[in-house]
Amino acid sequence: MSEPTTVTYSIAEVLKRIEDKLDRMDEKFEAKLDRMDEKFKEKLDRMDEKFEAKLDTLQKEVIQKIDKQSEEITTIKATLQAQQPLIQKIPDLAEKVGELKNWRQIVIIAITALISGSITWVIRGGTFKP
Repeated sequence: MSEPTTVTYSIAEVLKRIEDKLDRMDEKFEAKLDRMDEKFKEKLDRMDEKFEAKLDTLQKEVIQKIDKQSEEITTIKATLQAQQPLIQKIPDLAEKVGELKNWRQIVIIAITALISGSITWVIRGGTFKP
């Protein structure tokens, strides 16, 4: 059989080595955590920059559209103001058209009377004697 193995290290040395090893692992872990934190912050900053750029672009587009619509509204208002006198004349024109219709009726009656009188005159012989 083999002889028993004896350990020549003291417990203090073993604990010291374990403690050193844990310290190195802790340092590695902290370094890796710091790197991950930096990468996360960088990505977050890039995303924030992209978001801000996109937001600025959208704001500019909205402002341009609002400006364009304001110009169109101004043009429409100007057109309506220019047409306002014409719109106010519509009742007067309607009244004049009504008067013209009355004149047309009077003219039709006069022409009808003239034609019927002429036909009667021709039938009676076409002379001016009573």
